[in-house]
Amino acid sequence: MSLLRFLGGVGEVGKSAVLFDTGKTKILLDYGVKLQPEPPTYPPSVSNVEAVIPTHAHLDHSGAVPILFSKGMPSVVATKPTLDMMDLLIRDFMKVARKKGYSTPFDKNDFKRAQRNYHIVDYGREFFIHDVRVKLCDAGHIPGSACVLLEHQGKTIFYTGDIKLKNQLLLNGCELPKEKIDVLIIESTYADRSHPERSAEERNLKEEIDHTINQEEIVLVPSFAVARAQEMMLMLKDYLNYLVLDGMAKDATEILLRNPRYVKKYDELKKLYGRIRKIRNNAERKKVLRKPCVIISTGGMLNGGPAVFYLKKIRNRRESLLAFVGFQVEGTAGKSVLDTGIYRSEEQEFEVNCRIRKFDFSSHAGRDELIEIIKRIKPKKVVCVHGDKCAEFAREIEREFGIETMAPKEGEELRV
Repeated sequence: MSLLRFLGGVGEVGKSAVLFDTGKTKILLDYGVKLQPEPPTYPPSVSNVEAVIPTHAHLDHSGAVPILFSKGMPSVVATKPTLDMMDLLIRDFMKVARKKGYSTPFDKNDFKRAQRNYHIVDYGREFFIHDVRVKLCDAGHIPGSACVLLEHQGKTIFYTGDIKLKNQLLLNGCELPKEKIDVLIIESTYADRSHPERSAEERNLKEEIDHTINQEEIVLVPSFAVARAQEMMLMLKDYLNYLVLDGMAKDATEILLRNPRYVKKYDELKKLYGRIRKIRNNAERKKVLRKPCVIISTGGMLNGGPAVFYLKKIRNRRESLLAFVGFQVEGTAGKSVLDTGIYRSEEQEFEVNCRIRKFDFSSHAGRDELIEIIKRIKPKKVVCVHGDKCAEFAREIEREFGIETMAPKEGEELRV
């Protein structure tokens, strides 16, 4: 009998890690870091792991992978965009850690060893890790993101990672398994609420941008480098003459353009990227602020990146617009601005007097999508992870569907 051990991402968002142990083979599903509050925290150490499968490149799912190479040499199995983006994000994470003066439990040599053990797997291709049959399915979250199907001794486990059922501009919604599932491990980030209609949010954002440009002012759109910035480029293509791209979003876009099969509107994104104005230094940043423009810039939570430079320049321009298009985690500068109108970081504090608006373009499934996923899969058991409402969601699923559920605590095990 095999077991699942829940090492992280339980009752919270961050440091996702689930260990599947058959007694002969150990497979890690994700091995991430929790970035906030600083300094970052990590899941418990694991030894003798045969493979780690990061479902996607976001650091809360992949950022701890190099730790495994201080004691072992597991295979790192994922899609090509995930591995390419991991390189970008983990390098940046190490750079930020050095800059902020906190250590990481791995070094550049561990990271290099991890890179040498990358194994690329496409969606839908079955493969074996010793005695375990494995298949990756499109999760619909960001390009290259995957759900993981495991089968061992007649038992099937489906781990969603981060998942999205509805289509986005950049990619289609998730692919769900046709196999009968014994255990569904499902993210629960938005278990307590559904997202507004995306078309309505898009319309509201464009109305705010039109108003700002008509006032000959600046729109700042802080965006996550991976997927959200590219989604915004596609969404705001009609403003191409005003669009500006800055920060690590440029590198992330170039990675996506090297992986065309994972991008729904590849030709359109390639054309936009070729024509959009790309900023490379502070002199260009100052220059672009002289005229009305729409700036898509990392970082998405205002904890760093060029977005902070722009915010300082527009903070007292009352008709300029700060448009949040991503979730703002507690403890981040972005969350402080959104809640109080004050930018707070370790280095500085200032009031933000421009217009501040928030729009919901989440790449996570909302409550209605999560319920629909459970209805379609019809699992025998549901395990709720990756959210601060896991226990409540598990109880609701059990009441509504009569399915056995679990909201594990860190280190808790489930026999399969």
